[in-house]
Amino acid sequence: MNRPIVICEDNFQEAWIKVCIELSKNKWELWDVVVEIENPLLFNMEYDKLVTGFSKMHQLIRPKDVAYTIFPYGFYEINRDSDKLYENYWRFFKHARKAKNRGWGTYFERMIRYPGKKGNIDQLGTIIKSINNRSRDLKAAYTIIIPKPGTENTRPLGSPCLNYIAIRTEPSNTGRIINLLVVYRNHDFLKRAYGNYLGLCKLLEYISVETGSNIGKVTCISSHAFVDEFKVDFKNFIFSGIPKGVTNE
Repeated sequence: MNRPIVICEDNFQEAWIKVCIELSKNKWELWDVVVEIENPLLFNMEYDKLVTGFSKMHQLIRPKDVAYTIFPYGFYEINRDSDKLYENYWRFFKHARKAKNRGWGTYFERMIRYPGKKGNIDQLGTIIKSINNRSRDLKAAYTIIIPKPGTENTRPLGSPCLNYIAIRTEPSNTGRIINLLVVYRNHDFLKRAYGNYLGLCKLLEYISVETGSNIGKVTCISSHAFVDEFKVDFKNFIFSGIPKGVTNE
């Protein structure tokens, strides 16, 4: 087992490329990969089109569809209304569970409708309300749980790969800062990680807007990172990098 690998980049796309390069050097398997995304708002649209094109060519789930399992950002960006976000998400969810390559990944559902002893719990909404209702900012962490207690924690396959999300508040001279700390037990860097990073960055932006906070960092820990298909094509794609002259938007 390798020593922990730490990668810090301004944007999630560069971080994803760096992890994939490390994977290619280590027989496409690594343990304890820590990625820190310094500026979650940075996004290279042209490179995203290339990643999406690669996914389509190899009949993989689109990065945007992966991101939507974590945070369906398109439903929020229309009018920045959390009630409308929830309403549109439930409409989307009914169809998404039946569509090809989308019948999995109920992460956002578990964030807002986690099964409890006395009914479903809106973990994300409760945390946002708690942050807004505090009289002063604390160096605190609020935890969103994804797996259900019991058998999901013991199945190597078929259970959630995202374990939990810690929403961390940080006081500063310029106002409250919100950071995310995320843990994956198993992380597929060919099919999922790029979209996961995109969804997490969008989730942090949402929480920051809803709490009137500054956007901090996303830190993602992958307990086990791997690539198990299309290794030659994927390596060629990764080493081509982000096209020169294309700026982040």
